[in-house]
Amino acid sequence: MNIYQKLVENCLSLARAKKTKRVCIGINYTVVEIERGGIGIAHTFLPEKEFYRNLENEIDFWKSPADLLIKGYLSNNPLEISVGLATINAILNNKKNFLFNSFKEDIISQLDLSEKDEILMIGYFESIYNKLKGKVKKIWVIEEKWTNSNLNISEITHKIKLAIITSTTLLNKTLEDFLEITKEIPEILLAGPSTPLTPNIFKNTSITWLCGSIVKDSELLFRGVCEGKGTESLFKSGALEKIILKIK
Repeated sequence: MNIYQKLVENCLSLARAKKTKRVCIGINYTVVEIERGGIGIAHTFLPEKEFYRNLENEIDFWKSPADLLIKGYLSNNPLEISVGLATINAILNNKKNFLFNSFKEDIISQLDLSEKDEILMIGYFESIYNKLKGKVKKIWVIEEKWTNSNLNISEITHKIKLAIITSTTLLNKTLEDFLEITKEIPEILLAGPSTPLTPNIFKNTSITWLCGSIVKDSELLFRGVCEGKGTESLFKSGALEKIILKIK
């Protein structure tokens, strides 16, 4: 069973008998709120050629069974995938056990890095990049279309101290591919608001940190998502708060 299947299986029993209260699919993020439950967010997965693809069978997201939407995460439809992961995060965020072992400090302050270290960033995180710039020897950055990159990751992993992988790789299902390539790197962060805060799913992987978010103000979040706000704006507004979990 792969990571994507484990996420679904882990949440199905928690989602049964629950329905969505409201759903918003914004241009940057998708947000799902569960009735008498949690609220979760995920990046809106819209590959260019899939942008105008219709949902089969006229699927409704509002007032729909949460477990049905979670199953949609394993579909081939980008909107179902986005809503599915946001629903998974809503279910997980309603379980606050992970907060006992969480940090709210800057993740960089938790890492033992020096000016001799090299960092690999799969997906560009501007705030982290700016904090690391000048403090480490080199930062390698790979954007979303990594298969077209001239950089062969396997050729540099031996000298990389830390890899930061965007959690949007859970949407395009490339996370396991990246983990296989980077498995020898000492520290691996899965980062971004889409990150599921469930260490047990990732404890048998090479991921050492989960850097995600919890919803602090649901109304601000829905308004921000509807207005197409990006990551930094959602954090600055107070809609989201960064949360860090150490896995190993």
